[in-house]
Amino acid sequence: MKKRFLFITHETSRTGAPMVMLLFIKWLQDNKPEVLVDVLALKGGSLEADFQANCNTYYNYALSIKKEGMPFAKRILKKLGVYTPLNKKEVFISNVSSIGYDIIYANTIISIPMSIDIKYGSPKSKIIGHIHELEVMIKNMLPNLNCFLPDIEMVIVPAKLVKANLLKNWKIDESQIKVVYECAFKDCSVSKIEKKKETHSFIVGASGTVDWRKGYDLFVLVARYIKAQQPSAVIVFKWVGRLSKQVANIIDEDLNKMGLSDRVTFVGEVENTEDYFNDFDVFLMPSREDPFPLVCIEVGLLGKPIISFDQAVGTNEILKDGGGFIVPYLDVVAMAESVLTYYNNREILERHGTYNKVAFTKFTPEEICPQLYDIIKSI
Repeated sequence: MKKRFLFITHETSRTGAPMVMLLFIKWLQDNKPEVLVDVLALKGGSLEADFQANCNTYYNYALSIKKEGMPFAKRILKKLGVYTPLNKKEVFISNVSSIGYDIIYANTIISIPMSIDIKYGSPKSKIIGHIHELEVMIKNMLPNLNCFLPDIEMVIVPAKLVKANLLKNWKIDESQIKVVYECAFKDCSVSKIEKKKETHSFIVGASGTVDWRKGYDLFVLVARYIKAQQPSAVIVFKWVGRLSKQVANIIDEDLNKMGLSDRVTFVGEVENTEDYFNDFDVFLMPSREDPFPLVCIEVGLLGKPIISFDQAVGTNEILKDGGGFIVPYLDVVAMAESVLTYYNNREILERHGTYNKVAFTKFTPEEICPQLYDIIKSI
């Protein structure tokens, strides 16, 4: 009899955690025919069709519980107290629980409460929590995480940095935490890696959803420092990633006031990210919290050096032996000076980039997914 796994994702967006989960379920489909994979998305996103194509059953929770207009006759009966509409949330959870999954895989802490709700109706199901978040995001999104931990058999984390935080602040037993680094699809063929840049400017790149956690404000401050220090240098800054209209308006005004509109560009969300990444000379990771960003794997495979903050990014565990600079937390001057080091010394830039091409080859689905599956089998 086939094992049934339910994977829960907070959304199907083109962002790190959903993309790692998608790669894992694709790997399961290709390599483990004895496993039947279902997916429950708390809400949809740009990768929804990809998730639907790579699982047996796909649930969109937000759509399933969406309120619909009640016919006039039922509204009257409800007022008279002779009709009670079904609670769509309870019906949905009951229906999913009735399947009796062997494994419920909660991807990100946002998915954990739903996994527990389903387990209550399916007590033999075992829960794995894949926690991709660090302290601030845990406190903001699931401050009562401790309430759910007793029902979780195993926790997977994408970096030692995340494990250390869970041990220190959430007192999870060390034996329950397994470190498995993230993976990215290696769509960086030799032709793409060797593709020549389309511009002669020195490009400092960054990527990710444009928000506080990713440090877009710090990215802009690095640009301002570099312009002040070397105003004649042909150094431009490009950020690739989703941003809201509201944040875009704020950024535009900031850039105008700082005189950086001609040097800093926020591109927005694109599908052909590798075309932009290929043109980067250096990759800036100004995140305040970023457990193991997939973009570091992608740009690393393209031979780009990476600059990041200490205590903020899990990929520092790879970069500490070469491949970039790790600067003190939120020290934008040190980050900017590291950019200038690469700008003024191309031998260091080439050496660090070459290191990354090799170092990040370990983070592919072929290497990482078997590790995830072995953990599932062990519980």
